Amino acid sequence: MRWRFRRHIFRTLLRIVDWLKAKARAHPMQGLVKYHGLRDRILRIPYHDSISVNVEALWTETEVEFGEFADDEFWINGVKASQQELRRCQIVLDKVRQLSGITYRAKVISVNSLTYSESKGLGFSSSGGAALAAAAYSASGLAKERGWDITLISRLARLLAGSACKSAVGGYARWYAGVDDQSSYAVQIGDRSTLDLGMLVVPVQSSIRTDVVHEDVTASPFFEVRVRSAQNRVEEIHRAILEGDLVRVGMLAERDTLELHALIQTGRQGLIVYEPQSLKVIKCVRELRQEGKAVFFSMQTGPSVFVNTYPEDLSYVKSRLLSLGVSVIESVVGGEVRIL
Repeated sequence: MRWRFRRHIFRTLLRIVDWLKAKARAHPMQGLVKYHGLRDRILRIPYHDSISVNVEALWTETEVEFGEFADDEFWINGVKASQQELRRCQIVLDKVRQLSGITYRAKVISVNSLTYSESKGLGFSSSGGAALAAAAYSASGLAKERGWDITLISRLARLLAGSACKSAVGGYARWYAGVDDQSSYAVQIGDRSTLDLGMLVVPVQSSIRTDVVHEDVTASPFFEVRVRSAQNRVEEIHRAILEGDLVRVGMLAERDTLELHALIQTGRQGLIVYEPQSLKVIKCVRELRQEGKAVFFSMQTGPSVFVNTYPEDLSYVKSRLLSLGVSVIESVVGGEVRIL
């Protein structure tokens, strides 16, 4: 009873001092070993582990305010979110409300460094989920009550978008697939000092939704082989990151991309997400390798392309990509989600 009374007083004080509002910034991630397909679509639990690296140059900022609103609101880049997007957001909010004991509705305002049409395949759902989870965690008073529990924030972020659990912890992150809500979370396994990776991001527009692809690929006759192959590759790339072996990391991420897209193309719908710009970038990367440069490409479920290389080679590689007539964003390894 005494504990409940203290909890009641604490929540009353939260309202008085206006702790029910917070803003967070998170970075989207580049999947190095990507996951595909969900064992549990509600909890967003995958079939195997995965590894990613955060992209410092790109970000999502999300503000969450709990209050006496008529209902939850969710705005993305100044546009009211769709019912599907709102429901995904509410799954996170409902979990935060359950953990904190507050019953207020929430107003959520999220802004991306790129618009949706510009950013398909760049992982903005991951940074969106991470920023939402951290802001809601802080605004609800959980940060004051429990401290900055990045593992819990990772689990909360996963409920909006699977890879958001990796964006939350930042740097090089490994998502342990687990079997339930408690065991499925990400941990940071390295940062820029572990492996100083230079990234060039080529955004390419697409109308294909990631959720559609996740549903489709489990019908591929190669799906079970992919699950085993990806889990083995996770262990390989984990070691390569800790050893600071950029060439090995780049080659493994590139191999994983080719395998992933083979799975996409052999799913039920036979989806092909490459665009002409994607193929031009891939061809350029391979030409650069023939010239002796350590340059590698990586793609997720969309047509946008990540180009990985040594930081000292970024300027030259960027100039070659720009000559193709594509947009290029330069980045280094990004950190974990933070409260602004």
